[in-house]
Amino acid sequence: MSGYERYSKYLVRSVNHIFKHFLDDSSVEEVYETQSTDKDPHVAVEIDGTLSGEIMINLPKKTLDLITRKFIRSDDPRYIRKSYNDVAGELANLITGTFANQMQYANHEIKLNAPEFNDDPITMKALYENINLSFNSIYGGFDIDFYYKEN
Repeated sequence: MSGYERYSKYLVRSVNHIFKHFLDDSSVEEVYETQSTDKDPHVAVEIDGTLSGEIMINLPKKTLDLITRKFIRSDDPRYIRKSYNDVAGELANLITGTFANQMQYANHEIKLNAPEFNDDPITMKALYENINLSFNSIYGGFDIDFYYKEN
């Protein structure tokens, strides 16, 4: 199995686990059509170790809004908007933490850095392999981009 197939399988499994067990969404599924645009909010987690690169989660505002409502259990629009950064970061921590845990079974040890909201820690993406995944859930669609290289 190639790195692409293995890593995309682990990412899909990580998303499924978090959405099913923490966000109560058993309908989450991988889709084959992009769900976000370049203007949508995103959160990136840089990784180091036997794999290096970043995992970027692209969340359309509608999707981020609904997930934020679920996390903070509030309907106050201003409080929801103020919480986008924290909620997107926590979602990224949950997904990438689950991914990092699974990577040990592929003999990879990786360290995760703090999530960065609407910032991109890696600017030279041409130097990395790339996996693009799209998902649909009861909260709306979102995309995950994984830029990596094996060390």
